[in-house]
Amino acid sequence: MEFDKFLEEYEQLDIENLEREQLESFRSIFFEHGMLEKSLELSEIIYKKYPNDEAATISYVDNLMHLGERDQALLILFNSEKTAQTLLMEAIIYKEDMLYDVAEDKLKQAIELSDDEDLNNIINHELANVYFEEGRTEEALLINRVIFEKDPNVNSFKMVMDSLLSLGQYDEAVVFYVNYGHDFEDADIYFSAAFAYNQMHELTKSKDLLLKTIELDKDYVDAYMHLGFLSMGEEAIKYLEKYVEYQGLSTNVYLQLTHLYNVNQEYDKIRSMVRNVLTNMGIDNSSLYIAINALKTLYETETIYNIYSEHDLIKEDSSLLYLSLSALIEEEEYIDYVVDEIKQHHLVLKTEYNYYDLLQIAYEYTGDTVIRDYLTELELENSGHNVVDHLGSFYHEHDHHHSDDCDCGHH
Repeated sequence: MEFDKFLEEYEQLDIENLEREQLESFRSIFFEHGMLEKSLELSEIIYKKYPNDEAATISYVDNLMHLGERDQALLILFNSEKTAQTLLMEAIIYKEDMLYDVAEDKLKQAIELSDDEDLNNIINHELANVYFEEGRTEEALLINRVIFEKDPNVNSFKMVMDSLLSLGQYDEAVVFYVNYGHDFEDADIYFSAAFAYNQMHELTKSKDLLLKTIELDKDYVDAYMHLGFLSMGEEAIKYLEKYVEYQGLSTNVYLQLTHLYNVNQEYDKIRSMVRNVLTNMGIDNSSLYIAINALKTLYETETIYNIYSEHDLIKEDSSLLYLSLSALIEEEEYIDYVVDEIKQHHLVLKTEYNYYDLLQIAYEYTGDTVIRDYLTELELENSGHNVVDHLGSFYHEHDHHHSDDCDCGHH
């Protein structure tokens, strides 16, 4: 029956007098078609007819939750008989509200009342998630291992793997994957294992698994990023451009692409990337950092000056401020301007790691006594420690390791 026809006939029915089986069927139809308000009406009718029925209560609460009516859902559960399933539903709501101690208590009560193994696995899974959110990852790992041993499947495998990675137990994650992971063909599992191998410096295995990831799921955005950082030359560019095509937001990808384009002398690609970033990503700290870094590579100082002059948020971010001024000071005509900006934004710049370098250059060019005082101030604050420490490498998400052939120049 076509849905429109079903709706016409449904409106003619005396809903209140229908049998429960028919009401449940109609409720499911509305739910499947996204008509949640209609589905809720039927759930409420069923609940009122069978207020002491666990299934009726759970369905009604589930409907309320889908519509965001959390307070009403909690009220229904508060007044219902305490069963493993109603306690589980309460715990899920409290967990989403980040009341983890209450959620934990409800889940432990649910475990005591449950004698169903499948339900126990669901409850334990939620308890592990609560522990995970609270930072009690060791406890989450213990539960997840038990769940996997009882029911080894894709989801329970991922739970163990996620716990191991969160704990930084990369060697254990590799062992776990070798022992059990080959039973599952799943993009998330391949990616997690690739990450673990990367952290163990087994970069060839990591790359092979990343290739399996995109073979299984060509839209797996982060896999392209990691493949780009594990590759060199044109291959690296191909993967990083694919990441950008999927609108990935990693600043480090754009910094690496700028470097690779510059090595290839593909300056128009850098300019095009800057335009796309400022247009598609909008104007924010990340997009400005990408653009100014790229323009600095091209020595397009006037454009940097224009961007710097137009966007006050640059002056509020120490990294953006330092990057802009370090680019501008490379041109003689902007030296005095940079000195004035340093004096105006000294307190912001003080937090930047390489600020001392910028001060030294400014002082060498101008001999300005205020700049000299700033240098002395930093030297005293660092108590004799070496404040001239060049960053010299990109920071990659997830402590990325580079192969000896990595084209980014950092090994």
